[in-house]
Amino acid sequence: MESTPLLGCNAPTKPPAFWDSLVPGTHERRRWPHILWFILKFLNLYYHDRVVMTRKCHICRVKDYIERKRRVSFARRTIMSPPRTQTMDYLILAYEGDEKATDDITSCNSISEQERCEVCDFLWWNSEGVPEVYNEEDIGVARWNHRGSGLLSVFLLLLAASVLCYNGIVPFISYWAKPYQTLYLMLKTTLIIFISTFPLLSLCSKIRSFSRSGLASRFSWATVLNVRYLIVRGQFLNLPQKGLPGMWILVLSVGYVLIIQGYRAAIFLYISECHITPYTIATTIAGILFCEMWGLLTYIVFFIRTSFHSQLDLVLAYLKENEGEERKCRGVLLATMADLLCFEQFCDLLSAIIFPCLVLAVVTNATRDYLLSEVDCVIEDPLIRNVQRNISWLGWTETASTAVIYLLAPGGFQANYLRDQFFINLIHLQAEGKFPRFWRRLVDDMKHLESGSGIILASLVFSVIGVYGGFEFHDQIVVHLSKSCGLNISTSDVCI
Repeated sequence: MESTPLLGCNAPTKPPAFWDSLVPGTHERRRWPHILWFILKFLNLYYHDRVVMTRKCHICRVKDYIERKRRVSFARRTIMSPPRTQTMDYLILAYEGDEKATDDITSCNSISEQERCEVCDFLWWNSEGVPEVYNEEDIGVARWNHRGSGLLSVFLLLLAASVLCYNGIVPFISYWAKPYQTLYLMLKTTLIIFISTFPLLSLCSKIRSFSRSGLASRFSWATVLNVRYLIVRGQFLNLPQKGLPGMWILVLSVGYVLIIQGYRAAIFLYISECHITPYTIATTIAGILFCEMWGLLTYIVFFIRTSFHSQLDLVLAYLKENEGEERKCRGVLLATMADLLCFEQFCDLLSAIIFPCLVLAVVTNATRDYLLSEVDCVIEDPLIRNVQRNISWLGWTETASTAVIYLLAPGGFQANYLRDQFFINLIHLQAEGKFPRFWRRLVDDMKHLESGSGIILASLVFSVIGVYGGFEFHDQIVVHLSKSCGLNISTSDVCI
């Protein structure tokens, strides 16, 4: 019988023992591309602690936790209390814990066979399914994640959030209770929500890292923006030899922002003959930086998706190779699916924010073009007509390029197709397997995973509201830059 096809790469050979795979003197060879660390630095994603720590599987962590509780209970001669739910959260234990750094771990070749756990070995797999321990010096992140990186990141994100709040509140106050400015207010609001997405999501990730219990423990999706999580994703991509995956996506994500923002600056500073002021310069620079953050966020999503393609292939090969060893295989499956579900939740939340923004952008741009076509006959100044035509092109270009870039990053508005493909391959392996009970347990584990999110329903509701609002616009000012640039046109000429 033919072997089950995997998700896109050849099945690796059985990985050797964990500590036997360590190769001394290969630190320089294992350095990851500097551009990856620059992207994380630009996005203010660095951690307040070491980013490469010792790793244990969930079973070993639970055993250690219970053992510590027993020691404390015995010392105090009290009855051991059951572990708290938030303390046993897998993602918090895996990425927010205070483990020891791995600076000297590669020299610890004296660990006994009894202390080794193959599920823990899985957490160090490289792109070939071979456990390979590394530290911050090995991969080159040590010089980028220095003391104070966490506080500096939080400060810059708070500064960015403050700037965005100011630029969002001021127009809202200025155009409040002015029905003829509703269309412009919605255009401005859509843009502010769009560029605020990354700073706000990143702040949630920081809050989760600093506060590991309470409400913050519910933000499991925020782990995706934890640099420890991203480093684990990178180890499945063979970065030292192949470099960053999808460089064309990176160039496209960064380049389209520069082109669009350059076009925007040309309209407002050159085509419309507006006067250059310190405020317009600051606004242009801030807009470029915030939009670049968005572009790099889409590449991070693509980076994670590509990593899961490689990891899921390795996990399928591991399950097939270790058929019948239920404890090891279920432990590997648990760790993989926990990370994958975290990524799916993040993509669902991102889609719930971006999809309504795209719908509102389409509605408002189409409405503006329709209203503008009705007043175009009364606009005699060719400069005004040229400005409005370029603004229309700018709006449609921004909307279309944003939709295309975002759809390319996770492979659609939802990322659960990765889990669906993995489940289909798991069913194929079950049909070919020799241990029906073993495969049935794994399939049952997969069936118990969450299959959807209510966030998408909320995004559809807001989108319908946006479409309805588009049909209700009337008496709107549809000619921009007339007041700021001194163009001679009256309000009565541009309202419809």
